[in-house]
Order: sequence, then C-alpha cells, then structure tokens
Amino acid sequence: MPRTRRRRFLEQVAAGAALSAAAPALTSAAPLAQGTGRAPGAGPYDYLGRSPGYKDWAVVPRGLTVKSIETFQRDSLALVRITASDGKVGWGQIAPYEADISAMVLHRLIARRVVGKDIADIDAINDDIIDAQLKFPWSFLCRALAGVDTALWDLYGQITGKPVAVLLGGKVGPLPAYGSSMRRDITPADEATRLARLRDTFGCKAFKIRLGTPGGRNKDAAPGRSEAIITAVRKAVGPDIELHADANSCYTPDVAIAMGRRLEDARFAAFEEPCPYWELEWTREVTQALTAIDVQGGEQDNDLAQFRRMIAMRAVDIVQPDICYVGGLTRAWRVAKMAEAAGLVTKPHAANVSLVTVFTMHLLAALPKAGEVEFSIEDDAAITKQARAMFDPMLEMKDGRAVMPDGPGWGVRIKPEWVAGSNRQVTPA
Repeated sequence: MPRTRRRRFLEQVAAGAALSAAAPALTSAAPLAQGTGRAPGAGPYDYLGRSPGYKDWAVVPRGLTVKSIETFQRDSLALVRITASDGKVGWGQIAPYEADISAMVLHRLIARRVVGKDIADIDAINDDIIDAQLKFPWSFLCRALAGVDTALWDLYGQITGKPVAVLLGGKVGPLPAYGSSMRRDITPADEATRLARLRDTFGCKAFKIRLGTPGGRNKDAAPGRSEAIITAVRKAVGPDIELHADANSCYTPDVAIAMGRRLEDARFAAFEEPCPYWELEWTREVTQALTAIDVQGGEQDNDLAQFRRMIAMRAVDIVQPDICYVGGLTRAWRVAKMAEAAGLVTKPHAANVSLVTVFTMHLLAALPKAGEVEFSIEDDAAITKQARAMFDPMLEMKDGRAVMPDGPGWGVRIKPEWVAGSNRQVTPA
C-alpha cells in the first residue's frame, strides 16, 4: 500500500476514535456548515486559500517599489522582468503555451495594478489582482500573474543573496524526481523499452506514463493501448521502479475504477487526473474505490477555493498545483499549506523543463510533506528545445534526482540572445 494510503488509513482510524469519544457532545451541538467543520456564522473565513495560521510573506524590508514590468515572449514561452526602484531586477515566467495571449493579459489587466506598489507586499499584490478581476478570473489571468509573482520572488533572492528555497525555509540540493513521459503516440513496447533505457542511463527510480486521451470521454489513443502499456512497462522496468499513470481527465468513474484496479494489480503508485478535473465528485468516487494506489490531481485548477473543496472532500490523495497555472509560487504555497494542514502530500505539476521545473524544485525543497519533482523526458520536444535556449544551467537528472540550480533567487541566468530575439512589451511606473 502506498505511503500516503497507509497514512490516510491511520488518520481516518484516529479521527474515527476521536469522533466516537466526542459523540455525546456532538449530539447537542449546532449543525455544522457543510464541509467546514464549524457552525454556520462562526468563522474564521480564510481568504483566497489562506489556511489557519497563515502569515503573509515579509521577505524584504518595505520601501522599494516596482518601477517597471517587461515581458519577453518567444514561441511557447514568455519571461517577465520586474525592475525595482533601486534598479535591481527579478525574472519570472508566464505559463508556457499561448504565452503571447498571457503576456497581453498581463499588460492589460495586471501590470498597471502592480507598478508603483511596494515590492515587499507580495501577498497583497496577488490578492489585489484576483479581487480586481471578478469578471475575468482564473486561466489566463493566473497564467500571467505567475510571471509577476515569480519575478518578485527572484527579486527577493537578488536583494538578499539567497536562493528562493532558502527564503521559503528549505535548502538547495538534489531532489527525488520521476521521469515524465508526455507521449501517447508511442506503442506500449517502444515506451517500455525507452523507460528501461532511461532507468539504466540516468538512474531513474520512478516514471509516469500516459493513459487514454486528454478529456477523451473514455477513448484510448489506440485500441487496447492503455491496458497493454500498464503491463509492458512494469515488465520492462522491473518490480522496484515506482510507476505513475496520467489519464488527463479521460474517464468516467466506472472506467477509471476498472483502469485503476489494473494499475493496482501492476503495483503502480499513483493514478493522476482519472476523471474530468472539474468533476471533483467523480474523482472522489475513484479515490474511495481504489485502496492500493494514490489518486492525484489539481494541475489544471487555479481557483484556491476549488483547491480547498478538493482537499476538504478528500477528492484526491495527492495535491498537484502547477505553479505557473495557479498564479505563481505564493498561491501554490497556499495550496501546499492547505494540503499540509489536512495531512495530504503536495506534488506539483511541472510538465516541461522551462522555469516551471525550477520553481517547483524550490517549492518542494521547503515543504515537509512533498512528493518528487516531475521531470520531462522529452528531449526532442519543441518546448524542451525552447527552454534550453532560454536559460542556464540546463536542467538535468542524475542518479534519479533532479539537480537544483544554485545561487540567489532561482539560481539561473537568462540568456541575452534569447531576450534579444523575443517580442518585448513594457509597462512603466
């Protein structure tokens, strides 16, 4: 039984015992607000993903303000550069793909609300952007906000001379990682051979494969492919390699449960996004039915109230915010703290080797309940080539661990030649 499953079982037993002991008191208590554990009107009401005891960040002294925000977009990627009033700069990244749209959103809906603000007020800056866009929430707004938030964290690192991981309370060092396949156009036999080779070449101790089709309504990429790849990969890599499977919102609960039991039989450790991600009740149904594999999800979500519901209803065993989709490191940290308070593990989504994987390593390095780094194995993918042209050092995996860049902020150097060839926009103070 996976570690998180065993922990969840023990926590449920303990919670059941505590509930039984408290039963006489509960019978006369006021009814609880649904899903909250408190009486209606009793509070507290934690705002925008804050968990009880959350403290807003105060990393640098107040006094410096945001002088300008620039975006640099090229192909599928876009960087953000924030210049402070003393001339120091920090670099962040907008979520990959359709980055030109996100950059436009940043300058139209976000930048004017950030320039002139005190750089120390990162929580307030995040909240103000969400509050101001009640009519245009989530997706592209959060994808753009991620660039601002991550640039501010890098700026903090440049000012203090410390890596972001250290500012968060962690330390820099290699982190356990799993090799993440992005392919559904590969046969089960070829995928099995590829993963066995990577196991031997890079010392990979864990992998993730793809099942079904994205949002596929129970359709497979090829007839029988999902069933075949489960057994083929397990046989090829051996019994000691940890395996995950990602369905990308493919299945209804009945089909997901049947597929999950196949995964359990093959001793897979995790089943990601088995059902359409917005159908939390469907996902919970799968989670409750499967007892020997962890169900994980959350990569697509960006509303922190949705994460709160997901966690409260135990829709998943492992929570997977994507730092660039959810709106940046600050908001991802809030998700992780909500999960931690509920006894759940956070394992962020990071499906390419752009700066999102760097951000993820810094976050994981500071979390007490954290999973492995997702590390793309698609060296020939266009997004991989674009990312490797954008910054140094090139991300790599050694002996099954992701090598974390060292140095202030994110620990990377943005390549001037990439910036010179990009589409620049600027919002000054």
